[in-house]
Amino acid sequence: MMRQVIVALLPAIAVATFLFGFGTLIHLAIAVPIAVLCETLALRRRKIDPQPFLRDGSVLVLAFLLALAIPPYAPWWVTVVGVAFATLIGKHAFGGLGHNIFNPAMVGYIFLLLCFPLTLSRWPELAKLNDYPGLFDSLRLIFGGSVAAVDGISGATALDHVKTQIALMRMHSEMQAEEVFGIVGARGWEWVNFAFLLGGGWLLARGVVGWRLPVSFAVGLGVSAMLGAIGDPELHRGVLFHLFTGGAMLAAFFVVTDPVSSATTPRGMLVFGFGIGLLTYLIREFGSYPDGIAFAVVIMNSLAPLIDRVTQPRLYGNTSNKDL
Repeated sequence: MMRQVIVALLPAIAVATFLFGFGTLIHLAIAVPIAVLCETLALRRRKIDPQPFLRDGSVLVLAFLLALAIPPYAPWWVTVVGVAFATLIGKHAFGGLGHNIFNPAMVGYIFLLLCFPLTLSRWPELAKLNDYPGLFDSLRLIFGGSVAAVDGISGATALDHVKTQIALMRMHSEMQAEEVFGIVGARGWEWVNFAFLLGGGWLLARGVVGWRLPVSFAVGLGVSAMLGAIGDPELHRGVLFHLFTGGAMLAAFFVVTDPVSSATTPRGMLVFGFGIGLLTYLIREFGSYPDGIAFAVVIMNSLAPLIDRVTQPRLYGNTSNKDL
């Protein structure tokens, strides 16, 4: 199952590489061996044979998700620190595979976001570049580039731009013609999200993930965005912008669907996914962070046991006095 998840991520990796250059591939090349190393060391420290756990591919999915969440030209050590924290603290501190309360990749990402917020905000801006750095220039930026060099190819994301401009009392109609916006979402990011949607649809068709979690997340985010846009379209952008900007489709099919940290009952999955979508919208529109997916996921992870408890399906049947 984990190998199929990795295959489903390949279209988005290809699109991100086409749009933003080689940075994503380089961070993937860093994240995978670090994740395998941390997983091996943690399991051996616990006197557990690491081979079965390495073969199941779960730690590779963690590495892929975190690498995709990190800006392509962030320093190499950001990926090392984030993956190590996600594996050792987000996963093994709670007992390892199958016992983690929170999604490990989101735990690692939140740790990086709280510790290095400026670094995590330096995403490439399509409007600034006609030609992204080649492979060797990308390696120089990631392993030894100056902050000024990275700033030269980076800018505010659409979510960050919208939040800043609204604070400056600019309306959406005034911003619409700016280059950070694409056809339905953020420029460039809409295509990355379409690629995640394509991979997620493939997982749905193969039965690797169920429909409840991704659909309920999309409904939670979409309905919230629709109500906000109906209330004041000049202050709140609509459904398509929120669904195809930032990490929305990545979250819908590859994060919310984590079988360990999500709700497990049929009704619970609907509540869990809807809650993440709703919280994501609230954090995006009213919180301090442009994209609140990671925080929304971790909050709902903490509520998953309670959600499962109150949404247990009722059992029907007959019980004789003898059985009592």
